[in-house]
Amino acid sequence: MSDMNNATTFVGLLDQCSRIEVPQIQRDYAQGRETEAEVRLDFLNALHTALDPESTHRATPMNLDFIYGSMEEDADGSYFLPLDGQQRLTTLLLLHWYLAWRDGELSDFQERLWNGRHSRFSYKVRPSSAEFFDDLVRFVPEVLPDGVLSIKKLLEDQHWFFLSWRLDPTIQSALTMLDAIHGRFGTSTGLYVRLLDDKQPAITFQLLQLENFGLSDDLYIKMNARGKPLTSFETFKARFEEDLKTLFPTERRQIGEKSWSVRDFFAQRMDTQWTDFFWSYRSRGSKVFDAEVMNLLWTVAQLSLDPESKTFAKDTSALQNKQVTVNYSTLRDGGWLTRDFAIQLMALLDAWSTGEGKLTRQMGRKRYFDEEALFQKAIKSPAALNYAELLQFNAFVLYLTQWPTAVTADELQEWMRVVSNLAVNTSYDHVDVFQRCMASLRKLLPESRQILVHFAEMDATRLGGFSPQQVQEEVLKAKLMLADSGWRNRIEQAEGHGYFEGQIEFLLDFSSLLEVMIGSSADAWSELEHKEKQAVFDDFFAKATLTFDKDGLTEPIGAARSLYLWQRALLVVGDYLMPIGSNQSFGTNNADNPDSWKRFLRGGKADAVGRRLHLKSLWERLDGAVPILPQLEHIIESAIDLVPWRDEIVKHSQVIDYCLERKIRKVNDNKVYLLKRLQMNGAHAELFSYALYQDKTTISLDEQLKPLEIVGYNTVSESSIEPQVRLSFVGAKFRVNFAIESCHAGLRIVVDRSTSPGITEVEVSLMSEMGFYEEQKNLVRPVGYGSIVQILRRLVSVLSKKSETEF
Repeated sequence: MSDMNNATTFVGLLDQCSRIEVPQIQRDYAQGRETEAEVRLDFLNALHTALDPESTHRATPMNLDFIYGSMEEDADGSYFLPLDGQQRLTTLLLLHWYLAWRDGELSDFQERLWNGRHSRFSYKVRPSSAEFFDDLVRFVPEVLPDGVLSIKKLLEDQHWFFLSWRLDPTIQSALTMLDAIHGRFGTSTGLYVRLLDDKQPAITFQLLQLENFGLSDDLYIKMNARGKPLTSFETFKARFEEDLKTLFPTERRQIGEKSWSVRDFFAQRMDTQWTDFFWSYRSRGSKVFDAEVMNLLWTVAQLSLDPESKTFAKDTSALQNKQVTVNYSTLRDGGWLTRDFAIQLMALLDAWSTGEGKLTRQMGRKRYFDEEALFQKAIKSPAALNYAELLQFNAFVLYLTQWPTAVTADELQEWMRVVSNLAVNTSYDHVDVFQRCMASLRKLLPESRQILVHFAEMDATRLGGFSPQQVQEEVLKAKLMLADSGWRNRIEQAEGHGYFEGQIEFLLDFSSLLEVMIGSSADAWSELEHKEKQAVFDDFFAKATLTFDKDGLTEPIGAARSLYLWQRALLVVGDYLMPIGSNQSFGTNNADNPDSWKRFLRGGKADAVGRRLHLKSLWERLDGAVPILPQLEHIIESAIDLVPWRDEIVKHSQVIDYCLERKIRKVNDNKVYLLKRLQMNGAHAELFSYALYQDKTTISLDEQLKPLEIVGYNTVSESSIEPQVRLSFVGAKFRVNFAIESCHAGLRIVVDRSTSPGITEVEVSLMSEMGFYEEQKNLVRPVGYGSIVQILRRLVSVLSKKSETEF
């Protein structure tokens, strides 16, 4: 084996031999495979940087490491057989051809690469591969690169390109690589001469000749088996370590008693303690954890964005793109490999990795921030982290960086309690809200070790981004907890309710504690006053836990499904329905919905607070020490003097059940539509007629209404037609079909004359005795809600008499 330590170039290698020939036993060209997109992009970015005349690294060439091979002899002279390095050599050949074409230097390229019969660079893996490189080297396109969208398509359209070549993996990889080169170097000029510069070369490699080694098939197989490309994480680690030398040129960090540069500290930690940590979280059945590490890096990049930057919104959007490949090049090109990124990453990994391979929790409890759960989400699906989760994670990491040697579990718990309450209960209508919240976290950070005292004394209006209402709530809770020790457990227990998630202002309001915010001071209360207010708070919280579980509003214990007892009891107390556009809502459980019970409890505006007070009134009528079910049933059954529309809903649970999205369209007190979904152009019913339809059993048992039958109910899907309950009178000599539908002042009965022919005398009687009148082809009569049954009885009486006579 001869040692040739002097670096050489691609053209320099050709100066030493007649040709470069990839032997038959070698694998196909792989850097152009579709699956190698990241490796390909990283390599081309590095080559472009090396060739860029403005590059700060121009004085130092890019070295492609060792290329192993053997110089052999035949009748045409010496030729080089690469054992390891064929991928890099092939890419360099393609780059030479492309840059020569771009700079109008293909004649020079051909003088160097064409020997009169064949290309001086060739593949013996397949005959088709050798033929392709022959034709490529000789090819001079009739157009310039600027007018070409795809090099691959250009070459495939040439007369010398065989269709069968599309089955050759080496040729297909070469075509893909040429398109990638075109994409990266498409705006570059003058780089071909730079590529040939032998006095100040841009790209070199160390040529290592293997002599008398007996290049057996076994050696090639072994070399190729170990020559796997670097993974995304290995590439990141190697390149980021170099970045750290620039980001931290003089700073040092301790490992034990030894001081290290930040670059060496990162490398040492990543090779030992941090690797042991990640090993426990590798993909199931895998021996690598690269994807998990890269996902965590992606998450930390989101946390370390500067909220004062003008590009914050754009960067946040890019980092939340689920389709983006996570690798070093993407992070670097995005400008996200900053000092803050490095500081936060190292602080986080140092804190979590001290537990011999398992995550070392920094907090004693999971209630306000579950480190393990968020870590798992960050390493598996970082783009799925929502703004609230990112803010909580950011607060956690910021605390670690602010107090690296003084992390106190109780102080960290208090900090995360306040931040989590704020983050979870803020609506992020736009990324600007998230940006302002991120900025506020940094302003709060110096106070993170005494956050309760800070909030008790702060001006709630000066904390941007977060919900002002939630900020004020946190101020109030801080004052209460500092004023009397009896408040902490109560407040934390209520905050820990799975549905409230820290939003408990409604309990404070119901307990008359908001006065602390408008002049009264909790410090001035006596111990007895605190205990009295705490007893009221306990009572309302107990009722809150009976009303809501972790998923939202729940039926009382023992109640059958779909009875909607809470909603109906609330309507007895008052009109609590939430306006949602043109609709009104009975309330939904999904906390993200604008008509959720969580939004209802939040109150906010005066009218919303008024609706919330209906719940307080209802709770005040209940005794939490005895079963709630019979109490709600009594409230519903004994309701009196309700406006008609509320009365019908209170009496008929089926009305709410019909509304799958829990929405109604209330035109006025006399016209209320039940929406199957959300709009009137979808299926809908009408409240009063639908309630009458639900009373069909009662009607069928009424002796005075026989032989009246309720046939069915017609829902509609357009606003020009009214929904109807359909009825039929079947007498001895005739049948009358009619319907009941809504009108402007209540209901009206509509007799369908087309289905009841030959009963003119009956119609005359209806008009003369009951006030029916003709409208279009039907007979109609308005009727009030409260008198509908009475009118139906009269109708049946008139029809029955006529049925018994001859006409």
